Amino acid sequence: MSIQEEVREFFKGQYYEIVEDERAQVILLEGEPVASACIEHGSHDVFDLNCPHVRDLLKKIGYF
Repeated sequence: MSIQEEVREFFKGQYYEIVEDERAQVILLEGEPVASACIEHGSHDVFDLNCPHVRDLLKKIGYF
C-alpha cells in the first residue's frame, strides 16, 4: 500500500482541511496543524504535535 493510499483527506474547505490515517487525524488551518487526535490518546491539546501517531501522519503528508 502506498503512502497516498494510507492517508485520506476527510474534508477540504477553503481555509482548512482534515486528514487522517488508521491511527490519527489532524486539522490543518492554511496548511498548519492546529488540532489532532489519535486512537491511543484521544483528543490532544491545540498545537500539541508530540504524539508519535500524529507525527507519523504529518510526515506522511509532508509537513516534516
